[in-house]
Amino acid sequence: MRTAGLRATVPVVLGLAIAAAYANGLHLGFHFDDRHVVETNAAIRSLANLPAFFVDADLSTASPDNRTLRPLLLASYALNWAVSGADPWSWHAVNLCLHWLAVVLVFRIVRDHLWLGAAAVPVAAVAALVVAVHPLNTSAVNYVAARSAVLQAVFYLGAFDLAARRRFAGSLGCLAAALLTKEIAFTLPFVVLAWWRLAGERPAWGWVAAAALLAAAALGYRWLLLPPGVIAATHAADVTPWTYCMTGWSAYLHYLRLFLWPDALAIDRLDFPIVRSLAAPRAWLSLGALVALGGAAWSVRRRRPAVAFAAAWIFLTLAAESTVFPLAEPVNEHRPYLAMLGFGTLAALALDRLAGLAAACVRRPPAAVFAALAVVAAASLATATHVRNRVWQSDYALWLDAVAKAPANPRARTNAGLAAMSLGRLDEARDLLLAGHRLAPCYAYALMNLSVLERRAGNRAAAIRWADDAVRCHPTMALAHFYRGAALAWSGRDDDALAAWARATALDPRHADAWAAQARMLERRDPRAAVHAWDRAFAADPTRVEAGMNAGLLYAYALHDPAQAVERFRGVLRALPSHYGAHYQLAVALLKAGRTDEAHAAWRAFVPLAAAIGDRKSLDEAPAALRVAAR
Repeated sequence: MRTAGLRATVPVVLGLAIAAAYANGLHLGFHFDDRHVVETNAAIRSLANLPAFFVDADLSTASPDNRTLRPLLLASYALNWAVSGADPWSWHAVNLCLHWLAVVLVFRIVRDHLWLGAAAVPVAAVAALVVAVHPLNTSAVNYVAARSAVLQAVFYLGAFDLAARRRFAGSLGCLAAALLTKEIAFTLPFVVLAWWRLAGERPAWGWVAAAALLAAAALGYRWLLLPPGVIAATHAADVTPWTYCMTGWSAYLHYLRLFLWPDALAIDRLDFPIVRSLAAPRAWLSLGALVALGGAAWSVRRRRPAVAFAAAWIFLTLAAESTVFPLAEPVNEHRPYLAMLGFGTLAALALDRLAGLAAACVRRPPAAVFAALAVVAAASLATATHVRNRVWQSDYALWLDAVAKAPANPRARTNAGLAAMSLGRLDEARDLLLAGHRLAPCYAYALMNLSVLERRAGNRAAAIRWADDAVRCHPTMALAHFYRGAALAWSGRDDDALAAWARATALDPRHADAWAAQARMLERRDPRAAVHAWDRAFAADPTRVEAGMNAGLLYAYALHDPAQAVERFRGVLRALPSHYGAHYQLAVALLKAGRTDEAHAAWRAFVPLAAAIGDRKSLDEAPAALRVAAR
């Protein structure tokens, strides 16, 4: 009964532990890649796009260079937007709920599948508790763009649990969901085969074949629908698969170090050393350490199969991102989230062993000593997580923390400079941005932000010079041309600015900011060209309703084409039915187009809106033919 009671209360305790550790994390903002994945991604603002998420990589981000195919992840974003829009509370609430589900699955898997006998429930509970409150997970839980790791882990853990129970249909369904969340889930068949090997069970080869085909289909689906250039752009041109694999050996040890002593957590480690030769000490020493650790785990496979499986879980779940797929950063804090089942299990087993040794010394029951050690460890980890959450309170704190821990990282210094600039700390921002530029002289974002900084400081020549350098270093980068256009326009060189923005939209037809910039400059000199640019801005980002409004107003009052104006105002109302100005202008444009009945209907829809805010001026000064319709 005591074990059954503990088993029932563990999920509740885990939920309370997560709530305590992340009590200061519910109202964190958006950071880093959240900008293009969430804040400026127009696609997630409509649930009507859910089917398109499965076939259109362009909908995954507002940054073409970062496109991917993770439709279930995007669906979760769209649901969050429907609940709270850009208010981050619901986004973090979902992340915390997903984290709790993953932790409960860790408890279930360790309890039921790791051959622990009478110790199964307490060891599983401690393993799950370590995963629940460990600060290494703060990046995956606090960072919305890293939800891919948590959501995929829920499906992956569920798929493993069902496969171990030989519920194969459900397992394949969960695997499919994991693959549609993050492609690295293809490692699951290898993990299940390793478990069957240690369990001494005969593999279900039919399930293995089906899972392998499913994984291959998912990778093929991604390869077919993602442009080749996007896949190639995931890593530097000089980083080969073999180079990345050798670097991955030290990445494994880096994650182990962060688990054992998480004082070096940082949002970004672009400075992590790339290993380019097997003769390099970092390569062979790391490989030797991994072989030694793996050999030690394998040597106890019969006496302690849970240890061997935990080690295999860590190696296999990290293999995709640490050996197989070259990525821009060799390490990232959210990547070991799925591997935490293995780390947590080893930690719980180590505490159990330590409790057994200490019990004889303190003359207390081993179970009591184990519980005391678990409470101390969990409290320490939860406190560290709570402290780490404070760093996530602002971009400024987050990136200064990254600079302190990774001083050779140009991206950390650049983003810290951007955060300082947003707070008006221009001198500090300049120092940080220049430091980033010195570390990577052609880093586009350092150059572009230095141009913005010099504009804010009133240094015209410097603003243009930095923008020119960004274009010189990255001639095919639309954003660099956009910022060059902004610097030129601020300096009064309108024709050159238009040319720069035109180049930006030629490189990226979805660059709404560049289209809008062209439209604003063209309104007086060429209204028809301005209308075209406003239309393109609105098409690129349907949430920019003012682009549609401006196009409609130009058609109505500059080009005297009320029929076209009607179409623009109706487009605005489809995007934002409550738009006050669009209701008014639609009625007026319909009247000018000779569509009197439609104009009267539109006016009758506008009158209650005006009355609700006391806008007598619009009601009294409207064309007489419309005022008649309201009587």
